[in-house]
Amino acid sequence: MNSEKKRLHVFAVLSESLGTLRKLVLPLGISFFTFLQHFTQWAGYVLATLAIILIYNFFKWLRFTYEVRGGSFHIQSGVLIRHDRYIHISRIQSVQLQTNLLLRLIGLVQLRLDTVDPADKGDVVLAVLSHQEAGRVRRLLGHGDPDTAPGANMETASSRIVFRLSIRNFVFATFTSSSIGIIGVLLAFWSSAGQLVPDQWLNRSFHQFILLPPATLIPLILLLVIGLWLCSAVVTFFRWGNFRLTVTPEKWLIHKGILETADATYMKDRVQAIRICESWLQQLTGFCTIYAECSGSVNNDKNKEGAVLVFPILRRKKLQAFLDTVIPEFAGSISCKSVPLRSQFYMMMLPVLPLTVVLVALSSFFQWGLWLWPVLPAAMALVFLQSRSSGYDLDGERLVFSYRLLTKTRMITLKNRIQSFTAHQSLVQRRFSLGTCSLFIRSSAGQCYRVRQLEKVDSDRLFQWFRDG
Repeated sequence: MNSEKKRLHVFAVLSESLGTLRKLVLPLGISFFTFLQHFTQWAGYVLATLAIILIYNFFKWLRFTYEVRGGSFHIQSGVLIRHDRYIHISRIQSVQLQTNLLLRLIGLVQLRLDTVDPADKGDVVLAVLSHQEAGRVRRLLGHGDPDTAPGANMETASSRIVFRLSIRNFVFATFTSSSIGIIGVLLAFWSSAGQLVPDQWLNRSFHQFILLPPATLIPLILLLVIGLWLCSAVVTFFRWGNFRLTVTPEKWLIHKGILETADATYMKDRVQAIRICESWLQQLTGFCTIYAECSGSVNNDKNKEGAVLVFPILRRKKLQAFLDTVIPEFAGSISCKSVPLRSQFYMMMLPVLPLTVVLVALSSFFQWGLWLWPVLPAAMALVFLQSRSSGYDLDGERLVFSYRLLTKTRMITLKNRIQSFTAHQSLVQRRFSLGTCSLFIRSSAGQCYRVRQLEKVDSDRLFQWFRDG
């Protein structure tokens, strides 16, 4: 099916100009203040800059066209140098319909095409389109909503299954599954604080803060962590609002967002692995979050290395029925065979012994070192949970890996989705008859999954299972 050449909505000129201004705000500001002695000419300086940006983006918009031709999506672009790009429709992994607050106010959207190529080469963005035009393009690419497709009938509609978040689960999800990113927030604040306050005042405040007595410092840190957690929960609330998963025989349609919305379609045959994640709060309350690793340049949830958020929060007892409906090829038992007892002892000794030595040294030389000893039982508890969470399950062509860093994760994949498989053994592991298995799957971030300290017999069994395939 062919279509005529189309351009983006004319609002793209203004949108791209605003984006250019955001990138140039710092150098333009420096230039402006450098020539401040010619203050009488500042209006001309600003107007000339805006005129150049608008003219350039107008020609950029004028030269950008797209069409569907002979089973390929054809894009022409470039102001001075002409670029022609053809993308075969079968290589388009997902189509994402996104909108921010500005675009929503004027009834426009952004369309993002993700291909099976790496993210830095595969993404194609149609920055500004009308809702009608975006729907037309999605249907031409085979990623449209069946309800809106011409000729949709009752049989097509009946093959769709819709999962929605209940209000109670949605509120709970914002507090248990939010990506806190505390360190990132602190680093971002610290890197920009120097531009807002004098360095001398900033350094003096920092030194006064770290010299506070532990009885004051620890509650302050806890309050900071709680505040950041609450802020992150609010962000997650707006990001996951109105979450809806629609399942058809060939694909998923995912809608989410309150202020900024996103509609995405993902072909189910591109799924390489399913990840079931449980934070400690979710484990205590019997919930989990489901992600999918898909081939191609997925640009959906960067906090999970580019994985697709399939469902934000689900009761663990409903997981089996959910997988049976959403992606039956990966459904089945997720109960894993645990690593042996000597593996758990070995895993605990690796971090605990060096940490004990460090704590003894700090306590000997610094009085505040005594306040760090609670870290030891916390570390031992974490390593114990990590060892208890490690394991695997093998059922025909289906493999499950279970592991934990902070969040307990169970990964489900199929033999034909594994790119490479490695079984290896260190010198110490050889003494304990243990081994480590690692597998690599082709996803947007090239994921590697690993289970350590397996029985050597189990490690050999898994390697033989993959090699015989």
